Amino acid sequence: MKPAKVIADKVRGFKLKDTIHSYGETQTILYALGIGTSKDPMNLKELDFTYERSKNFKIMPTFGVTIDKMSNALEGLASCPGLPDFNPMMLLHGEQKLEIINPYPRSQTITIKSEFIDVADKGNGALVSLESILIDQKNIPLCKNTIRFYIRGIGEFGDKGLTKEFYPSIPKTTPDKISTDSTSLNQAILYRLAGDMNPLHISPDMAALGGFDRPILHGLCFFGFAAKAVVKEFLDYDVGKFKSISARFTSHVFPGETLITEMWSYPSGVIFKQKTIERGKICSQGYVEFNQTSN
Repeated sequence: MKPAKVIADKVRGFKLKDTIHSYGETQTILYALGIGTSKDPMNLKELDFTYERSKNFKIMPTFGVTIDKMSNALEGLASCPGLPDFNPMMLLHGEQKLEIINPYPRSQTITIKSEFIDVADKGNGALVSLESILIDQKNIPLCKNTIRFYIRGIGEFGDKGLTKEFYPSIPKTTPDKISTDSTSLNQAILYRLAGDMNPLHISPDMAALGGFDRPILHGLCFFGFAAKAVVKEFLDYDVGKFKSISARFTSHVFPGETLITEMWSYPSGVIFKQKTIERGKICSQGYVEFNQTSN
């Protein structure tokens, strides 16, 4: 029986069932296209991510967020013995962190091991942290995802949590680099083929239930656009230097809107802020850390 209130000790350490997923070049190319890669088919550096016969075929660093299916996380939230029943429409994807541990192979079968590592009382809601390690067939870890979900309506349980992600302040100076990326009207329909099949992003009826007049773009889609902007502007597409990315989602994006990613150099990487031109809404902000040498 589910509790009436959050029981923090029954959330922390709760492990989800291991899941197994396979991917190949088609999946990595679909993901790259879903975050706006190769809009210019003559951009040879971006063609490395979308043409399987390229001599320098590469995988976008943020591809790792798609292997770990969001549906698994939602099932974990529903089955966790420390969380009360809640309306899924009250769930928000608040933050995402991806850490690259080893390079992605071109194709692989992955085992995903996930557990809830923290929960914090935020007054009107709860911030629940889920950590997932993606391991290949040789038991080598490839990357780690940390998702922070904000669930409205289940707060007031008195536990302030054990962990907190550090976000550098957005500088007040002029950005060192600015990237402008248009999204297509069917961007969410394309991106969902990477694995996130949430109907909120394709069904007008489901979008209306969520309070939107049309389907919205996946947060992890514009998360990928931000990462790609950094890879292009600061790393010249050298994905081996990409160590991690952390982002806090602050607003939604509609497919067809234009994303502006403002970027500032930071001692160990780049701070970024993302907004839409059409509504001027900041949709995410965070930072990317670099490796000093390529993996």
